[in-house]
Amino acid sequence: MRMTVWVTSDLHFYHKNIIKYSPNTRPYSDVNEMNEALQLEWNTKVHPHDTVYILGDVAFSNAQQAASILCRLNGKKILIKGNHDSKLVKQPDFCQFFENIHDYLTINYEGFKVVMFHFPIIEWDQCHRGSILLHGHCHGTPTGLEKYRAFDVGVDATGKAVVKIDDLIEVALTREIFNHGIGE
Repeated sequence: MRMTVWVTSDLHFYHKNIIKYSPNTRPYSDVNEMNEALQLEWNTKVHPHDTVYILGDVAFSNAQQAASILCRLNGKKILIKGNHDSKLVKQPDFCQFFENIHDYLTINYEGFKVVMFHFPIIEWDQCHRGSILLHGHCHGTPTGLEKYRAFDVGVDATGKAVVKIDDLIEVALTREIFNHGIGE
């Protein structure tokens, strides 16, 4: 069976106010309903042998609460730290659910260079050569990078718990390559 690679960001498990801030993508009555809905969608799509890159802001909770969700999510999880993860990544109860934890990560996926960072950045490694930037943090607020090969993969930007990296690459190929204007 072929492994699928997924990406997500800004899950914000246990974050009560995210429901108020993002009512269009989080139409839930409380955090328990939100947590269960995100987990159900995740596990409906992600199989145990799949890989999921989480681009930060996993939970707005303590490590034990975050662990109570992470232990129920399918797939091999790799974390690219977000601003709300700084305390959690110091806790073994939280970290045990990740294969790796990074500040910033560049991978080669099916011949494409993919840069992953929690925050959007105006230039990323090899952007002028067609590399792809996946980020979170903005909760769907436009960054000005949308015409280029940059994507906010957060729950509130996509309306989904997880997105296939293959689908993002397909869209990326229809977008402009960022040219920073400096000669090579």
